[in-house]
Amino acid sequence: MKKPEIISRNVNEGRHRGVTSDARGRVDRLSFGLLGRVLRKGRSRLPHGSIAIRPESSGLYTTLVAGLAFSMIPSSIMGLTILAVGLYAHAALGSLTILTATCLGGLASAAKVTLVGLHRRRLGQGAATLEEARVWELGHGATTCAMASSVGALSAGLFAQSDATLHMLATGLVFGYCSGVAARIFLRPKLAIAALLIAAFPAAVSALTFGGTPDRILGVIFLFFLGGSFESVRHLYAVSAEEIELRMKMAHLARTDALTGLSNRLAIQEAALWFPGGGEGFAAVHCFDLDDFKTVNDRWGHAAGDELLRRVADRLHAFLGERDIAIRTGGDEFVILQPRLDHPEQAEAFAMRLVEFLCEPYDLGDTPVRIGFSYGYRVDPAAWAELEPMLRAADAASYRAKQRGGGLERAA
Repeated sequence: MKKPEIISRNVNEGRHRGVTSDARGRVDRLSFGLLGRVLRKGRSRLPHGSIAIRPESSGLYTTLVAGLAFSMIPSSIMGLTILAVGLYAHAALGSLTILTATCLGGLASAAKVTLVGLHRRRLGQGAATLEEARVWELGHGATTCAMASSVGALSAGLFAQSDATLHMLATGLVFGYCSGVAARIFLRPKLAIAALLIAAFPAAVSALTFGGTPDRILGVIFLFFLGGSFESVRHLYAVSAEEIELRMKMAHLARTDALTGLSNRLAIQEAALWFPGGGEGFAAVHCFDLDDFKTVNDRWGHAAGDELLRRVADRLHAFLGERDIAIRTGGDEFVILQPRLDHPEQAEAFAMRLVEFLCEPYDLGDTPVRIGFSYGYRVDPAAWAELEPMLRAADAASYRAKQRGGGLERAA
């Protein structure tokens, strides 16, 4: 886990409970600073017209893809519209091409609605991984382009006819679909632009090729609006991406200990809602603090104490598994959550290896510093484990270990 670049402060003294006013002040200052940069960037870019599509972090990407799961109603309305217009045109013309395009649109719409439903159900179970998000995006891309192909083929076929009523229906179909794309799919701008092109460009070409003067004017309008919609998609995407990144940075700061880069006490409050999640296996909670940490502060100064805490955090980053969560609860106190273990003995082995690793000397300057730890842990079956009782038990075990001079103790 990469540590954020946050200016450290001497906050190792004391045992904090909750987010301090100083931490809230840092959140506010960063929030207003980021918001000011977003607004300044927006003002400086909007008059120039072109907004480039930015590189995306994995967190931003998965969040944007998740937004595609909320187009159930527009997709349903568009599918019914394609069927209504297509069946009317087929009844009037008896064209097999029109019927084929209509059937394609109906099937694509049904697939899109089904995909949206499945995607929303998956998001209800928690955030998707990066690999899952890529699969969902491919599914949305395929169904969206299939619907756009139906709209493009159907509208182009209608403009090739001489009936002005069919031209009116084709115009409504194209504008309705394109407005829905701009409103819902702009979160994936390349997909949105591709769908706009597939749906609107064939209609514009058909109107320019087969229509009279009013249709040709309409075809030119299609092309102008098509170009404008590209800019609308890029603008909506850029603004939304910056706002989402701002919220993600604020949320990360609120959940991160400024000195060590570990999670803070807010992570415990949030973990209480899901830890360990039930199921098979076991869950473990570890609590520990540094022995004679005050001596380090008194002998080498608070800067050395801060550096020692950062070094401990670095070792935790290097040691913990992917599912393990390390939290600095304040002062020299730390908590580790292990939501999923196969056997209870794994927690003991983990604790013994970690204490041995943490007790290795720390180079804080000219003299290597050795530090001891008072370490307690609790293991419960995941099916009925609760975080708060486990925390209390592990903390009490850590206190008992400190009373006898440090070491490791398992809570009963």
